[in-house]
Amino acid sequence: MLKRLLSLGAAAIASVVAACEDGPATVSGTWRSPATWSTMVYASSAGPMLVEVLGQPFADLSPESLSGHVADAMTGQLIGRPITFTADRSQAPRPQFRVILAFNAADTTDPKSLCAGKVALGAPAEKITLIASFCDDGQMLASVKGWVARIDGPTDSRFRRLIGQVTRELFGNPQ
Repeated sequence: MLKRLLSLGAAAIASVVAACEDGPATVSGTWRSPATWSTMVYASSAGPMLVEVLGQPFADLSPESLSGHVADAMTGQLIGRPITFTADRSQAPRPQFRVILAFNAADTTDPKSLCAGKVALGAPAEKITLIASFCDDGQMLASVKGWVARIDGPTDSRFRRLIGQVTRELFGNPQ
């Protein structure tokens, strides 16, 4: 009986681990400014916050369309702070505060380089990697890395979950 129960438990653990293999998953950056939350509140208090998308995880999608999908997936992700995002610079009242997302950036990419506009990007791949930085002009306030594999496109629920996780991890909880 115990042997059968242990076998069942091992099978359950193996199926959970296999499901996690495709993500989405995120890892917070190594440093976060204590002013991240308050800066986000200020930056979004007069209207949408700017999102800049670098790279192309989907070969058949225009950059404008991808940016719109990402901004839409980020909107409403923060509990306790109704915030909207836009990929249109003219709609962002404070565009010096922005979130920059780089899809399929080189593994050695420093998240601070996103704020400086210096990023080497790769081609679309089956596994989509993502580096995101919250920037105040050229200064990084916070960063997150994430990935997801085997998705159908920007409307795939797992892609939207990745963007949601990245958004929540990027801004963290208010201190």
